[in-house]
Amino acid sequence: MTEQLFSQYQDFERTDGKSLIGPEGFERLSTDLGYDMSQVEPLVLMWKLGCTEMGTVPYENWSQSLTSMRVGSLDQLRKEIDSEIDRLKSDKKEYQQFYRKMFDYLKTGKQKVISVDDILPVIKGADNALFDKFVAFLDANSERIKTINRDQWQSLLELSRTMGDSLADYSKEDAWPALFDDFAEWEHSQK
Repeated sequence: MTEQLFSQYQDFERTDGKSLIGPEGFERLSTDLGYDMSQVEPLVLMWKLGCTEMGTVPYENWSQSLTSMRVGSLDQLRKEIDSEIDRLKSDKKEYQQFYRKMFDYLKTGKQKVISVDDILPVIKGADNALFDKFVAFLDANSERIKTINRDQWQSLLELSRTMGDSLADYSKEDAWPALFDDFAEWEHSQK
């Protein structure tokens, strides 16, 4: 069953002999699972399938992942991904692993930054009040802030854990990226 499912989405145009689902096949898979590519579910799917590149699933990863999840149909896969999303909301350590991997998925090639538009599905789906405020800050500063670097990305999660849902105790004297100084000023001006 694993091979049959894989072949429905496999990239047969490849000339390097590798069996994999490419970005177009991954998008079809996500659509067949009922997922919107602009939401967090396809990212969780990539993570659960052990992808190393955005939207690319080698057969080995597919087979091992579906076997370990005990999945043999799209319906079972959807249920597993939905369960994982619930786990990510309650298990901080697992969410941290997922969150850290997202930077690699969202960056293009060897770029050292990711687009603000690309990060929104990850931080909007996090059920985190500080992330929600950060999204509002990014929206308010969309002309000026177009990208986030790895340090800012990693620090955002730590900032939310350290500060909770308020930046009341934020200090410019702390070792946060400068972007968060702007965020704290903006957030204080909103009160």
